[in-house]
Amino acid sequence: MALPNIVLDDRSFDQLFAFMRKEIDVDVYTDHNYSDPGIVLLDLMCWIAESIIYRADRVPDGHVEKFANLILDPPEQVTVQLTLTATFAPSRTAPLIVKAGTRFATDFAPAADGAPARRIIFETIAPVTFQAPPPAVQSVLVTARECLGVKEQTLGLSNGAPNQLFPLRPVHAVIGLPPGVITPVLLDPAHTSDDYNPNPRVAVNGTPWQLKQSLRTEESWTAFHPDARHFMVDANAGAIRFGDGQFGLIPDLGAKIVCTYQVLQGPDALVPAGSVVNRLDVIAGFAAGEKIEVASGDAEGGGFFVSPELRLSEGLKRFRRPYRLITADDFEQVLRSDFNAYQDLATRAGTANRPEKILRTMVLMNHRPQARPQSSSGCVTLVVLVQKDLDLDRALTDPTLPVTAKQQLISLPEAFVAKLKRFLDKRRLITTRIFMQSPQLVPLSINVQVAIAGDRFIDDMTRIISDRIRAFFGVIAGGDDGKGWPLGGAVYRSKLFRLIEDIDGVDHVESLSLGAVETQGAVQLPGLALPALSSLVVGVERA
Repeated sequence: MALPNIVLDDRSFDQLFAFMRKEIDVDVYTDHNYSDPGIVLLDLMCWIAESIIYRADRVPDGHVEKFANLILDPPEQVTVQLTLTATFAPSRTAPLIVKAGTRFATDFAPAADGAPARRIIFETIAPVTFQAPPPAVQSVLVTARECLGVKEQTLGLSNGAPNQLFPLRPVHAVIGLPPGVITPVLLDPAHTSDDYNPNPRVAVNGTPWQLKQSLRTEESWTAFHPDARHFMVDANAGAIRFGDGQFGLIPDLGAKIVCTYQVLQGPDALVPAGSVVNRLDVIAGFAAGEKIEVASGDAEGGGFFVSPELRLSEGLKRFRRPYRLITADDFEQVLRSDFNAYQDLATRAGTANRPEKILRTMVLMNHRPQARPQSSSGCVTLVVLVQKDLDLDRALTDPTLPVTAKQQLISLPEAFVAKLKRFLDKRRLITTRIFMQSPQLVPLSINVQVAIAGDRFIDDMTRIISDRIRAFFGVIAGGDDGKGWPLGGAVYRSKLFRLIEDIDGVDHVESLSLGAVETQGAVQLPGLALPALSSLVVGVERA
């Protein structure tokens, strides 16, 4: 989108020159012609002032890019949940540790356009431990992320100047990617340890330099640390930056800069469940006859990969949506828009043919299910209804379908709950605890007798009234506002009277029963409940 022109000062050169010439003391300075050196100097200053005003009214592209780096989401790495199942010998007494950075991979598959066969490699981001003495078979769950490395790429030679910037431009053919694919650099200081370092590693003339998140710190101040061989990574620009001599040393003139780093493949690394089947690295400590097998779920992530031309426009669209989840509206909006877009990305990448998408989210703030009292600060309970292969409103209001079968329709699979929590984990406040809950369906029996106008057909009116009642109790598009029946919302006979009598052709309601009705004429639902029609009897006669 085009940025609007901001008029900070609209004075032209002629206006500036006329104003400045009027300020001259005519008793002291009498020659105002252009041949006078003083007037020439004034003319020059007004020309410079007009240029400054022109620039002040416009935002340079470089500034726009820096602002964009502050507010736009960086590309998201692809991760996969791996289940490692180990079979141990009965004699084992020591625990087995699978180190962070252990690599697993898919089988080779031919790439498009005649490119060489390639496979997607993932590496674990944290160590996992099999306990000892173990049972014969033991399983652990570990998160792994895409791993595509560029080894010892020569970035260039130092020119001895401060603040040198060396772009990271991997050769796509070398790492097996088709040309034109965006290749952001992986930067993850949170999962860096002595045994595992996925971040860029730089050597200057063969000497390793140390990565810092920023060079503007006391740690990189050469007055305190004369040997501050530090560099930083400009992730948005995809480049290595060195210091200025005051904050971080400057590489010697002519020094060779070599870097080893990893790039992100984005949606290209989204693989379906069961694809990661090979272990590439040896795990130390295995005894004879012991083995370890791997099973994988659907790969997740890969968002925010857009072309440089669309980065700003797409990023600004996302900037208008919440990311950090604070209010109930934030949770509802993010799950309906961002999570569903997240699922669509997996569909386009071929990870899943029909991923589960969220139709409706109900949020209970400061609420913890199955606790006494249920009010609990910092706890958020999410009640989620997920898309199925059928019309959920029609199914839940079908009187012929047992309530137990309806409850099964809205139950959340454990794998989906785990995926949803992983999606929300990086967006929640650090003190927020998230709980997932399926709504409880409460059987509702309705028996209504209706008198209709004499010119209407009984069969048609019976169908119309039944459909209107079923639509009213829809959990997705029902309720008073058409946004779904409210969670725990009471069923009032008065509202049903009005609903039915507002139907064209209905004269009046003779009688209406809700089964177990309270004295107020309503059926009260528990806090996490929705109504499910277990019986609907509509009797129609002409008035």
